[in-house]
Amino acid sequence: MNRGFEGVRPASESSIEISFEFAGRRCVERIRAKPTAANLKRAAERRSAIQAAIARGDFDYDTEFPKRGAAGKPTQDPA
Repeated sequence: MNRGFEGVRPASESSIEISFEFAGRRCVERIRAKPTAANLKRAAERRSAIQAAIARGDFDYDTEFPKRGAAGKPTQDPA
């Protein structure tokens, strides 16, 4: 079902995983959406927007993933 969207894969019957680099770490987040072709495409577009925000320097992890707990979340300002 994955049509080759880099950094995007079905995680279960009801979720999609996206992965990206942030603050020197590989981050993997789940999106609750059935992994249909259309949803995988939307997830890939969201991942692209995240990567663009990281490149611009205005990515805010807390805004993008508000339900994510502090444990395991990369810091906004890497040391």
